[in-house]
Amino acid sequence: MKYPKEDILSILTFSNIFLIFSILSLTINSVNAQHHGAPPVATIGDRNIQMNFITEPTTIVSGQNAQMKMSLIDAKSGEKIQHVTYRISIIKDNQTKVSEFLHSHKGDLTIASKYTNSPTVNVVGTFDDLSNAIIPDPSGTIEITGPLFSEAGLYKANVEITTIDNDKTVLSTPLKYQFDINAK
Repeated sequence: MKYPKEDILSILTFSNIFLIFSILSLTINSVNAQHHGAPPVATIGDRNIQMNFITEPTTIVSGQNAQMKMSLIDAKSGEKIQHVTYRISIIKDNQTKVSEFLHSHKGDLTIASKYTNSPTVNVVGTFDDLSNAIIPDPSGTIEITGPLFSEAGLYKANVEITTIDNDKTVLSTPLKYQFDINAK
């Protein structure tokens, strides 16, 4: 189906105005979270956004495989937020083990940490030019291989949310969360 040039310009103009208005009208609170207890809520526009973050197992066994699962939920409606870009950094003893931008079109993101005796940690996935991040396979999983959780102790997962709702709707101030991950 072809559209007249005027209709396309009208749509583009409306989209640009809507995008600018949306960005200017966002009210964003800086958010920090802990692994245990109720996740904090960030207010964006008329939505209260809550981050869910769990590890499987709850206490990771060092040198074993593990998973981290995360998503954003609108606490008012219960709906999952889609097109989320996560910047995830895993840190132990002030040393960054991995830091990467990951994007989920559906909002749910599972990171499977596959322990290998390799000297480096690698993020395995497809780089998406539109979101400028690594996207998961069709099951919603991104794999990290290497010695990510190779030592017992406390790890910090710093998560910044840089986009929501659309691959290119960048938040003026990222939502920031921090979660504790225990490894034994």
